Amino acid sequence: MKKRKYTELSELKEFLKKKNCSYKKLSDELGISIDAVNNKLNGYTLLNINEMKRMVMLFDMNPGDINRLFITNETITVKKEKSIN
Repeated sequence: MKKRKYTELSELKEFLKKKNCSYKKLSDELGISIDAVNNKLNGYTLLNINEMKRMVMLFDMNPGDINRLFITNETITVKKEKSIN
């Protein structure tokens, strides 16, 4: 059984659904497998910066979308912990 390492990107999944973007279409756009897209959106692996950048351009996201869809509480916690040390 897979263990989730990161927060599930449920808001991003909803955003993609509203844009009628399937995992297949997103995998084609990002140049990765459908399984890789599934793992990233469900929190098993991380999206890398190039994948995020491609999605921002593809969907013409504004800064509010970027913060809402890609910045999780987990990310903020990690940043705070690193700045404390």
